[in-house]
Amino acid sequence: MKTTVVLLLVLLMKSKLLRIKMSLLGSVLGFAMLVSFLLTTGLLTVITGGAVAYAAMQNRSN
Repeated sequence: MKTTVVLLLVLLMKSKLLRIKMSLLGSVLGFAMLVSFLLTTGLLTVITGGAVAYAAMQNRSN
């Protein structure tokens, strides 16, 4: 009986630690995806702004 209780407690602690670890890993991955999305969006905005400014300058010179 004592062995079964100890085994169940060990499995419970292992499960809790695994859940915490996966939660932390999920949070880090989510944060990394958010940062990469924001960087990509910012880069595309800068590229688009530059293209619009270049087109406006080309249009003025003609």
